[in-house]
Amino acid sequence: MTILHINSYFSTTRLYNEMYRYQTKSEIPYHVYVPISYQYPDEKLQIEMENNITISRCFNQWDRIIFISKHRKILKDLLKRYIPNKYQLIHAHSLFSNGWLAYQLYKTYGTPYIVAVRSMEVSTFFEKMPWMRKTGIDILKNASKIIYLSSNTMNHVTSKYVPNKYQQALLDKSLVIPNGIHEYWHQNRYLQKLPIIHNPLRIIAVGRLKSYKRLVPLAEMTQLYHENYRPIELHIVGPNDQEKIAKTLETFDHVIYHGAKSKDEILQLYREMDIFALLSSPETFGLVYAEAMTQGLPLIYTKDEGFDGYFDDKYVGVSVGKNDYIGLNQAIDYIYANYETLSQNALKESVQFNWDEITQIYASIYDSIMNGRD
Repeated sequence: MTILHINSYFSTTRLYNEMYRYQTKSEIPYHVYVPISYQYPDEKLQIEMENNITISRCFNQWDRIIFISKHRKILKDLLKRYIPNKYQLIHAHSLFSNGWLAYQLYKTYGTPYIVAVRSMEVSTFFEKMPWMRKTGIDILKNASKIIYLSSNTMNHVTSKYVPNKYQQALLDKSLVIPNGIHEYWHQNRYLQKLPIIHNPLRIIAVGRLKSYKRLVPLAEMTQLYHENYRPIELHIVGPNDQEKIAKTLETFDHVIYHGAKSKDEILQLYREMDIFALLSSPETFGLVYAEAMTQGLPLIYTKDEGFDGYFDDKYVGVSVGKNDYIGLNQAIDYIYANYETLSQNALKESVQFNWDEITQIYASIYDSIMNGRD
């Protein structure tokens, strides 16, 4: 079997380097098509692997304004590079951008496809572009399998946007499969962590300085706790993508901004911290939550976003509404009172975010579809 991956997000995150590295190990033949704009800077490409991967500059940045125009250009380019009926399966890594292409190939060549649903797409296309909803539903209806990163996203899409008459059929072919984290984090799990909380309490957030990471609101929320309950240090790690956010963070006396750090440096910081907190929105999954779990850190994560629903609330951490000041206070107090249990649970459950096992799950899905057992 040979699989064609359509993955426009491969150019922006190192996540997929790991996924394809493990697929290569498992000897699953594949090719990856990565469409990007002519204007996308070379230095921002996050691709480490070259074998079987095609980076194609095939549209202009302003083509994004009109969905169908942009994606017809991409489809035309894709058909120049590949013979679709030579592939037994297509794996589209997003519902709209990549799924639309897979759907067109399915209609023309009959090639089955699986499609991943990302939270950011849900917030953009389903919520803000209602004229695109029918397109999204058509893509879901014709997919062999639908992959979600969390049950929360699956339930949200199904209940809010899928007509009642299609809901059960789509749920029957839907699966929740998390992303894996780099093997570095599994190899360096912090088995010696002690259930000792610092004073001031040390909270860490890791993420690029972008508005949707909501680091300034997190600083504002923790400041109230810091001033009224017990002292806190909020440590923030991540590249400075927006100078305005960095300057605003400097105004909080309890915030320490470390800038971008290497894996080794982040590992050391995690081991010096008490809690990991990030209230980003929208959030597809959030690999940093799983990475922090390997270091035994209890979590505070966004209610009704990607990571929420993967574990029962108050098992490895506490979910908090993105603007819920009282909820954040309660979450910190709960973690403070149940620290050892939450820390041990986080460390124990971190092992499931393993690309080796996740790749085997995908291999089983691919095999079942191509052999007519889906």
